[in-house]
Amino acid sequence: FLFSLQRKSIVAVSFIAAFLCLIIVRLTNEVTFPLILNCFGQTSVKWIPFSNGQRQPLRAHYGYINVKTQEPLQLDCDLCAIVSNSGQMAGQKVGAEIDKSSCIWRMNNAPTKGYEEDVGKRTTVRVVSHTSVPLLLKNPEYFFKETNTTVYVIWGPFRNMRKDGNGIVYNMLKKTVDSYPAAKIYVTTEKRMSYCDAVFKKETGKDR
Repeated sequence: FLFSLQRKSIVAVSFIAAFLCLIIVRLTNEVTFPLILNCFGQTSVKWIPFSNGQRQPLRAHYGYINVKTQEPLQLDCDLCAIVSNSGQMAGQKVGAEIDKSSCIWRMNNAPTKGYEEDVGKRTTVRVVSHTSVPLLLKNPEYFFKETNTTVYVIWGPFRNMRKDGNGIVYNMLKKTVDSYPAAKIYVTTEKRMSYCDAVFKKETGKDR
């Protein structure tokens, strides 16, 4: 009886040790263990290895697809700052406070250069309307240069964003990533755009 208990204890300890080893390997490498991830409900989370510094989860957002790689947006934010385009930002001197946020969101082609004291200098995500894409393309070196780490999320109606060669805006974006391969340009999927349109109509009573 005593031998049986000892054997069960050894088996239990071995199982726990093996499980912990799998967890450690999973957290320090980009190896996928679907069953373990399912246990924790994190099937769409990718972990950055410890060698990259503090471990942070990157969540996959399937409503936003990279124009070049066709992969979903990987992003996770803790504290967000959504910066308005309004001229009322001038003179506010909140740039340093904004830059403390883990993610900083800006709209369209709102400038930061020359206004750092008021609006900050960092940009994590820039949400751009399909009608504002030409404004960005007037100054591509500023927005899409190699050192720019900003994620661009472009939204617009399907007729402009279609990928069959007839989407005017999508064609512009394709040419942009050809010229600037490091540019992180994403577009909303048709499903995500339909959802956003439905929310807009529900809250305003108007079609976009």
